[in-house]
Amino acid sequence: MNDGIGARIRPLLPLAIDVVVPVVLYLLLKRAGLNDFWALTLAGLATGVAVAVNTIRRRKMDWIGLLVVLEIILSVVLLFVSDDPRVVAIKPSFYTALAGIFLGVTCFVGKPVIYQTARPLATRGDPRREAAYERAWETSLSFRRRQRLMTGTFAAFLLIESVLRVIVVYSFTPAEIEESFLISQLPGIVLFAAVLVSFRLQVPVLRRIVNGIQEQLPPDAAPENGTPSATGKR
Repeated sequence: MNDGIGARIRPLLPLAIDVVVPVVLYLLLKRAGLNDFWALTLAGLATGVAVAVNTIRRRKMDWIGLLVVLEIILSVVLLFVSDDPRVVAIKPSFYTALAGIFLGVTCFVGKPVIYQTARPLATRGDPRREAAYERAWETSLSFRRRQRLMTGTFAAFLLIESVLRVIVVYSFTPAEIEESFLISQLPGIVLFAAVLVSFRLQVPVLRRIVNGIQEQLPPDAAPENGTPSATGKR
């Protein structure tokens, strides 16, 4: 039971890291007496370092880890080029937009990100289920289209959120940075909720496709070489 709950919560952890943690750290640093610029910068650096440490522990540099490294570099650069706290407040927009572009590219090159990231949750480590998941990609046009649609939807969410964050922050003056920083989180939360709803609508269809293929597989079926198939059919 706990494993099931953990599997459902795990996909939401990036949202907590990117939205909740920076806000809480910023408010704590502000209450400690730091000015807006340093409170925003240190809050961003602290969360970035935390994710970077986790990436190192996993000994794997995935696209999320790469974005975190870019975030840390960007934070350091901003320390030297601007003392306007609004510039620091919109910093997440840069790597959010980069992530959106990356996800969009995977809709056309290779396999989409959502297909890759959903694999452990969809298969739960069951070799037969993993084989069916791979076969669904190879044989079902509907499965491939829906995976690309989900990835494209998430890419659009990231790009729109990055633009809205900039608009919100720069609609306030530098003296109103605390209000603008807090309000700039709202579009992302609302859009993320909309993305989750759209994903929820796709999951039953995807599950039925994989179930149907799994029923046709032999009992000892397993994914080829234990990894996703390299064929990128469209």
